[in-house]
Amino acid sequence: MSTSSSNNGWTIEVGSHTDVGKVRKHNEDNSGVAEEIGLYVVADGMGGHRAGELASAIAVESLVESLREHADELNCSNDANGVAGDRILEGFRLANQKIIADATENADHHGMGTTMTAILVQGSEFWIGHVGDSRAFRVRDGQAEQLTLDHSVVAEQVRHGVITEEQAHHHPLRSVLTRSLGTVHELEVDLGHGELQDDDVFLIASDGLTNSVDLGTISETAAGSSSVDELAANLVAEARERDGSDNITAVVLACHAGDGGNSDDQATGSPETGDPSEPNSASTASPGA
Repeated sequence: MSTSSSNNGWTIEVGSHTDVGKVRKHNEDNSGVAEEIGLYVVADGMGGHRAGELASAIAVESLVESLREHADELNCSNDANGVAGDRILEGFRLANQKIIADATENADHHGMGTTMTAILVQGSEFWIGHVGDSRAFRVRDGQAEQLTLDHSVVAEQVRHGVITEEQAHHHPLRSVLTRSLGTVHELEVDLGHGELQDDDVFLIASDGLTNSVDLGTISETAAGSSSVDELAANLVAEARERDGSDNITAVVLACHAGDGGNSDDQATGSPETGDPSEPNSASTASPGA
């Protein structure tokens, strides 16, 4: 069921859906929604003995808890001091340390890790925190675009021209990550920032969805869905029908300007980006990259 909340002059509608898929016995994806602080997150875990499920749960719960502790700082319409971005980075790193600590204390959890992609909406601005190969997308004016870069071996090979995007879809190393929570003490987090426009729709999805659903399908499905909850369910169903070999999760949020909202033509067409080679940076990307 979809829900809506008010965020400094904006109305945010959110819906989510998940499916274990056709092959896996357990769902190692986790998602979180904390509407009171404008936080939306998806994590995709990995590890034996259901440790991946635990890693993604720790990551989501830790990030939500961390940002809730700073709710008074976040619930404002002016972030000139960069508080939101700093809190996202802090939250990711705390989650990383909690996963490492659990794996250190429990032998069965050794080697567990997780991706995590989060969107934080504050007034007319949004921030994206990202590690791994889950993805964030935006549908604006009917067109979907990818807002994150995959941190995987094949994605780096595509970006460097070693293989094509088509080859990446069938590559034996396509699931091997170059970054994840729980695997290194010094976590590098991509951070993106941008301005909302009225009726922007955001999608956060695990790779069980993005491995088989492309930008065109996201755009078409968004146009044909009557609510955010329906859009999330339709995308998950489409991914399951096309593949279904992995867990599939989608969180969808639609942003509508109200009194005090900022939806003028000054809003950016894509997130402001940093240098992708530097820690805490983010960049837009094409599908599969």
